Amino acid sequence: MEHIYKELKKYGSVKIDEALKKHTTFKIGGNARFFVSVENTDRLVELLRFLDAEGINHMAIGGGSNMLAHDSGFDGVLIHINTKQKSVEDNEIRAEAGCITVDIAQFSIQHGLTGFEWGVGVPGSIGGAVRGNAGAMGSQMQDSLKSIRAYEDGEILDMNKEACAFGYRDSIFKHSSKIVLSLTLSLKKAENKEGMKTALGHLAYRNKTQPKGFASTGCIFKNPDTETNKVLLLKHFDSQDEKVKQFLKVGKISAGWLIENAGLKGLKQGQALISPEHGNFIVNLGVASSSDVVGLIEKIKETVYTTYGILLEEEIQII
Repeated sequence: MEHIYKELKKYGSVKIDEALKKHTTFKIGGNARFFVSVENTDRLVELLRFLDAEGINHMAIGGGSNMLAHDSGFDGVLIHINTKQKSVEDNEIRAEAGCITVDIAQFSIQHGLTGFEWGVGVPGSIGGAVRGNAGAMGSQMQDSLKSIRAYEDGEILDMNKEACAFGYRDSIFKHSSKIVLSLTLSLKKAENKEGMKTALGHLAYRNKTQPKGFASTGCIFKNPDTETNKVLLLKHFDSQDEKVKQFLKVGKISAGWLIENAGLKGLKQGQALISPEHGNFIVNLGVASSSDVVGLIEKIKETVYTTYGILLEEEIQII
């Protein structure tokens, strides 16, 4: 252990047996054997090459959102990608993976660019947003991406967005060992006031519809595909219902709406609660455990499937 600790210190700030709950938006999780915060991309690549060469178990995180850390912790090296360099040239923004998504959205507005205003309400890092093809207000990461630089098996990869196999809340980065290092966004010129007005509108909507005051990790489930579940949707709900019409139009059924209609909002297990404000959010009332959250996730999936025949799929990553 001493050898590994000394080696890790070459690449960043190192802590031993660091509580994961300090580094996730859910405020849940046991200890990581080693926790390394890296602020330089070259150092990050060197660290990854060292860990790969030594066969040391490792995982990378950014802002700690969209994930649930297990109470038992992580037996390996948890890498906090804390790289923050960003720049703008013409209508393009280049950002390192550790940049916070909200900051990049604000940066784009400040430089008179439009197309990424929706990011003002998205928690976590921009690298994590790429990994999960995060989105809001009808937009998603793949819409603005021009290119990505990634790491895999000791190599640096320059990828266009077609190579990223983006899908709904999905990408190749969820199904491989590739780690996002940096990215380039291609946006459009706009007046600052126009971008700010759009961003404020997005924030107002999110503040109105999403829970506040408690730790959470964002939406727990993906919104089910309408086409796949159309027969089941129309079996249980009126086709003239305005919400149903909207789902048929946009191609997705709100998971939160299904959870609410199944009567699950407000359900509690331990210190974890299905938010009364938004059915697709589970909040930590203070000292929730990962087993509390997992118990609610299983209860939601079982109840929605039993009631409507629709299977919900987790959007969050459980580590």
